[in-house]
Amino acid sequence: MRIDSRTTLACYLLLALAYAGGLAVPLMNNDSGHHAGIALNIYLSGDWLSLVTQGRDYLDKPHLLFWLAALSFKLFGVTTFAYKLPSLLFSLLALHSTVRLGRLLYSAEAGRLAGLVLASALAFILANNDVRMDAILTGAIIFSIWQLAEFAAAGRWRNLLLGGLGLALGFSTKGMIGVAMPCIAVFLHLVWRHDWARLFDWRWLALLPCFLLFAAPVLYAYYHQFGTGGVKFILWSQNFERLAGERFGNAGADDKLFFVHTFLWAFLPWSLLALAAVWTHLRAAAGALRQPRPGVEMLTLGTLLVIFTIISLSRFKLPHYLNILLPLFSVMLGAWLAARPAERAGRAAWAAQLVVVVVLAVLALALNGWAFPVSGMLAPALAAFAVLVGAVLVFRSRGSVRLLLCSLTAAVAFNVLLNFNFYPQLLRYQAGNMLAAQLERLGVAADEVFYLEGEARANSFDFYTARLTPALSVDEVAARPGATIIYTGESGLDALEAAGLKTEALAVTPDFRVTRLNSRFLSPLTREQGLQFHYLLRVEAR
Repeated sequence: MRIDSRTTLACYLLLALAYAGGLAVPLMNNDSGHHAGIALNIYLSGDWLSLVTQGRDYLDKPHLLFWLAALSFKLFGVTTFAYKLPSLLFSLLALHSTVRLGRLLYSAEAGRLAGLVLASALAFILANNDVRMDAILTGAIIFSIWQLAEFAAAGRWRNLLLGGLGLALGFSTKGMIGVAMPCIAVFLHLVWRHDWARLFDWRWLALLPCFLLFAAPVLYAYYHQFGTGGVKFILWSQNFERLAGERFGNAGADDKLFFVHTFLWAFLPWSLLALAAVWTHLRAAAGALRQPRPGVEMLTLGTLLVIFTIISLSRFKLPHYLNILLPLFSVMLGAWLAARPAERAGRAAWAAQLVVVVVLAVLALALNGWAFPVSGMLAPALAAFAVLVGAVLVFRSRGSVRLLLCSLTAAVAFNVLLNFNFYPQLLRYQAGNMLAAQLERLGVAADEVFYLEGEARANSFDFYTARLTPALSVDEVAARPGATIIYTGESGLDALEAAGLKTEALAVTPDFRVTRLNSRFLSPLTREQGLQFHYLLRVEAR
């Protein structure tokens, strides 16, 4: 399969529609709003060494996302765009690194196809919508894998130094997984090739001081805030605690196939073809064990098998843990696609992608026609535009390229509808951002609002008011002269009224944990049953 540069550029421009919509979707309380709140504390306090959430020290993830977001706030203000921009830039780094790694391991065509596959994968797009650590971590890991593989191939010092920088960026985002995965990848790569001269190259020793130099700011920040215990935590304890389910719970602990079925939706529209690519690569690797065969590499497949096994055995599983593997799946699939005959893609491949396109169409109709019917013309107009441009590209192309373009067009249309219709409507059921938007209409200044201690609060409210809202106890509210504006939930309202205080609802909005969707909420017939309500109250003594 060969795809020309003009068609490739047109595909990326189409994909930019979906990404642009995601940049405008409000932050979700868990975890985007939470992480943004930590960055907001850095921005407002000027303390760049301490990570603090809701007034408490935060000992979990390292500093890079928070530092980048706080820096972005300084440049662009406290906005949704500013928070999401660093992750988008690291996603571009991930795409470039994936293309170059595919070129290094296989061919320029394989790299080009791998980039398009990754850019259109559902979970990769979502990582730039619901922004957590994943986009930055994925970019750092695949960048360091690419640079270390370049060093293994050519022995250039600059690649080793850039590889050390990539390891430090990954470590500074989510701990030692950012170091372990690239090291596993290059080790398997060299062992498979029997490249003992490069494996035992003394210059690898320079990687450790290089990594420590670039990681020093984060290590110092941990020492400053938590002492030697903090440094030990991030260098050793953190990832092992997640694997063992300590401190973080045991979500998905008993589901050994959790990441198998997660992969099926996370890598749409490519998951079925990726399974075929994995099987083909497994067969080729098995054959190469019996008789050496050129063109068979173990960097992608070996790393995927090792990391996939480790996270599957973990006692704590979340879908976005799979994101760091998507670039390697993309390289493998890009190589598989590049090897397909240009004249035709094969009936099985077309059948698989027809199933995928139908699934995406049904999901799009369910989410945007039933759960949250399309409001306005922008979302359907952009989706129709994407389909029209995709149809033109398909008509202009021949053979197996059409398979790629049909799949990518379906992915663009689906994600455009998600980001321009589904998510904006869904976020109306997140009280924090909705009540923050009500303040100006009510004529209430953000610094006049307080939470009720021990009751409902929202990271999104803090973010969209650009203020870390303090909390008051019921007794403190009662002791204040005049009226006090309180953000609280239903039980908080009951507590205030039980204390004999007079309450007036200035604004009320439904609230749902939008990162944990279920069928009862998605159905318009039963949605009201699962909602709580959050209030802005004017409270004063009777």
